[in-house]
Amino acid sequence: MMPSTQSQTQSNLAETPKPGRRLLQTSVFSRRSRSSGALNTPPKQPLADLNPQNPLASIIHQADKNGKQQPVLASGARRLSRESPGANEHSHGSFRNIFASFRSAWGANDKQWSPSKQKAAAVSGNAIDLRKSILPPAAPEDANKKCLVLDLDETLVHSSFRQTTNPDYIIPVEINDTVYQVYVCRRPGAEEFLLEMAKHYEIVVYTASLSKYADPLLDKLDPERVIRFRLYREHCVQYEGNYVKDLSLLNRDISQTIIVDNAPKSYLFQPRNAIGCSSFIDDPKDRELDSIGRFLEKISRVEDVRDHLHIWDANY
Repeated sequence: MMPSTQSQTQSNLAETPKPGRRLLQTSVFSRRSRSSGALNTPPKQPLADLNPQNPLASIIHQADKNGKQQPVLASGARRLSRESPGANEHSHGSFRNIFASFRSAWGANDKQWSPSKQKAAAVSGNAIDLRKSILPPAAPEDANKKCLVLDLDETLVHSSFRQTTNPDYIIPVEINDTVYQVYVCRRPGAEEFLLEMAKHYEIVVYTASLSKYADPLLDKLDPERVIRFRLYREHCVQYEGNYVKDLSLLNRDISQTIIVDNAPKSYLFQPRNAIGCSSFIDDPKDRELDSIGRFLEKISRVEDVRDHLHIWDANY
């Protein structure tokens, strides 16, 4: 049974927790010497000292104020690949998995696409390996709730490797045996938004950043543990240089699933399921989460969210 008071990291979903074992594993920022057994703590230094390239980019995936994603770096995310006209039959079958994601954007169902059309599209298009759902069924207390998928960076928080005035959180992140400080500014109303939305929705955070950064941050942002699941970069799909969050992999009714994200490419496969918020950087007067919260409360009982999400705007 899934815990109702604490979110689960995806790495723990496939195994049964042992008695006394914590479900949420935070990153360890020290290493033990093999030769002496002494505990060696890596030195701390600001990320700004690592030049010329910002190492934060390898840990945190951010979008600019216009929602444009930064270039994708090498990662464990699944890639979509081009298939030649001579692709084998297995690739044709694999294509149907990603093809279904595009169909859901227009509310189409499998019966609308004949096998001949699927095969023709597979020969000329993209392909992806079939993947199982990445979430277990919802907990009993969430069974009648819609699923609310939330992006992290520039949607709920903004993080910087440069020291800022009065950060809400300072997150230590280890890179190459050295611990660096990440300075985090929380979007106004973020904690209250999570608490209120948890009354109406099953909350999932889906980030293209790595868990070594996201987990300790979410532990601070969500002290009440209302976020049910956390998904990371390895659960995204790489498509045409972007990390895409494929809602069809969540084992949830797509008509009852909403994603809130500042980067349009993140919800490329299911645009009708998205609320495209603005990118939060550091505006203390930002009130967009209040607007989104009011709207989400109003549509929490609609039959199909895809018929309503286009109504929202920042002035709601």
